[in-house]
Amino acid sequence: MKNNTMTGNKRRLDYAYTRDLLALEFNEAISKRLLSESRNQVKCEKCGREFTAEMTLEESLTCPECR
Repeated sequence: MKNNTMTGNKRRLDYAYTRDLLALEFNEAISKRLLSESRNQVKCEKCGREFTAEMTLEESLTCPECR
């Protein structure tokens, strides 16, 4: 009975650790996205490089190097 309890505890700890790592990864991704949106960072449609856009809605989303 003691072995089953120890195994169950280890499984719960492993699950909690994995869940916490995944939550940390998601939170970092969300904060990076929010920061880039606040700086008006967009990805180029051609090369995928991020750049600061000073644009209107009519302009395409290409970086200065790809234009």
